[in-house]
Amino acid sequence: MKSKLTPIILASIGALLIIGSFFINDLFKSGDLDVTIEKADFIMPAAHRVYANPQALNGKYYLFKAKITNNTNRTLEDVTVKYQIPGYIDWTELTVSGEMFPGQTLVVPCYPKFEDKITEKTTESVEKAQIHISWDGATKDDTVEEEFSFKLTNRNEYVYTGIKRDEISTWSDMFDNDALIACFVTPNDPIVKYYTQNLQEKLMKGENASVSNKPEDGIRLLASIYEGTRKSHMVYSGTKGIPQSTEDVQSIVQQVRLPREVITGNTGLCIELSCLYASVLSAAGVDPIIYLIPGHAYPGFKMQGQYYAIEATGINGEGLGGILDAEAAFKKGSEQLAEFFKAAQNGDPRYTLVDIHAVNQDGATAMDLRDDQFLRGKVDQVVALWSGGTPVDNNPNQQPDTRGPGNNTIVIPDDNIRTSALSFTIPNGWQTYMKPLPEMPILTAQVMAPDQLTTVSIYDIPVGSAQQAMSTIEQYFSNYGMSSQYQINGSTIAGQTYSNNGTFNWVGKALRANGGIRIVAVGAPDYAYNQKTNEINRIFNSIR
Repeated sequence: MKSKLTPIILASIGALLIIGSFFINDLFKSGDLDVTIEKADFIMPAAHRVYANPQALNGKYYLFKAKITNNTNRTLEDVTVKYQIPGYIDWTELTVSGEMFPGQTLVVPCYPKFEDKITEKTTESVEKAQIHISWDGATKDDTVEEEFSFKLTNRNEYVYTGIKRDEISTWSDMFDNDALIACFVTPNDPIVKYYTQNLQEKLMKGENASVSNKPEDGIRLLASIYEGTRKSHMVYSGTKGIPQSTEDVQSIVQQVRLPREVITGNTGLCIELSCLYASVLSAAGVDPIIYLIPGHAYPGFKMQGQYYAIEATGINGEGLGGILDAEAAFKKGSEQLAEFFKAAQNGDPRYTLVDIHAVNQDGATAMDLRDDQFLRGKVDQVVALWSGGTPVDNNPNQQPDTRGPGNNTIVIPDDNIRTSALSFTIPNGWQTYMKPLPEMPILTAQVMAPDQLTTVSIYDIPVGSAQQAMSTIEQYFSNYGMSSQYQINGSTIAGQTYSNNGTFNWVGKALRANGGIRIVAVGAPDYAYNQKTNEINRIFNSIR
């Protein structure tokens, strides 16, 4: 009898266990884990340290916040939230909650820690964030997985506001990210430091180069920065991009050249000039200020409780009746400053300022940038202009080319090899620099657009083939931490050059001569190449 009951008892116990398991699961699944994700639409690499710091600017900037509610009727143990951004950040644990009771809600913010090399990103992309939520005893079917996409901008992209366009209603909405402009002020950049050192030594002279806490010293430094940009014939590119009204949503996003790029490119928008001034002022130990008004920005500093300003765009005189000397530019800045504080005191929200050192202390710190010997050479070219040198004139007496309005034919003489002089067509306003880098003697000349995006480079190499010429160029590039990939098809060469400053796309021609090969390449940074394609093709097709 006992032996007959044993299978029945075992079967009954098995059935009870099975029934029990269904009961437990049903008990657990009487609710579920509710997850909602509040996400950022974009991340700016220039401000990557702000996004990584929960204390920065009161934790305002994050990748996402996950709101998790335990809708089950049991307590969950060790609820773990982790995330990853493929290609940038590996799986990273955000939090472990020891106990999460029924009905309890947990809010988990994510402050992503990108590697510093993110500041070398020169193209924008759409990336994916993946989130995984688990707890003790959770099966694969129990765990929660979420994902969303966001835009990862290039390092030069500055977004004036994080508020959605259809929700912008006030001026403060338009400039919601104004503190982040401090991330584009780079006083610790080795190139900015080198420029500042040259400015103090060559324009401020000897003992006068020091800057104390006396306002007159700060004013003298401000004037010296202005004189440096004026004497180097820096091109003011206009006020494009600065929002002028709450309806000006097209100006919310702007490409902002870094101070090193403004210096070496010798051109800048008003906001870019302001960041350059702020960088040099900060590098010299002065508290920089950037003033923001409708459609414009200008730089200055504060000292002993007083504010000072200069009109940095006086170097080209657009709207000012001509090029201003430093004294006139400072006078103009002082007049604007008086108007600024009058409007601000009357409660006009369109007049705001960014105190760079104050927001630095709040966590809006600059990106790190590596030294670059090629860019130091560019600084040397700019500094040489302070002593009276000028860029090579693009043949002002040359008759305009008939192939298009506003175009000139530029002729590069034969200096290195026996070949006929090179000519090609460029728009008006471009500048030519002969022998721009003495350490690279094969670089005969560079011709640059006013916005410094499109560049024509001419190399003369005493070799027998285009392949040998490109190999020689590559050897020189390697000395500056640069490299290229290219394809040669007859006399046409197309490629990309990589450096710490990003990727430069170009097309070129190899011209044969008795004494060697002349390479002529025209291109632009990859983020601007598409918009410059027509311009690049016109120049390329005109090379003779």
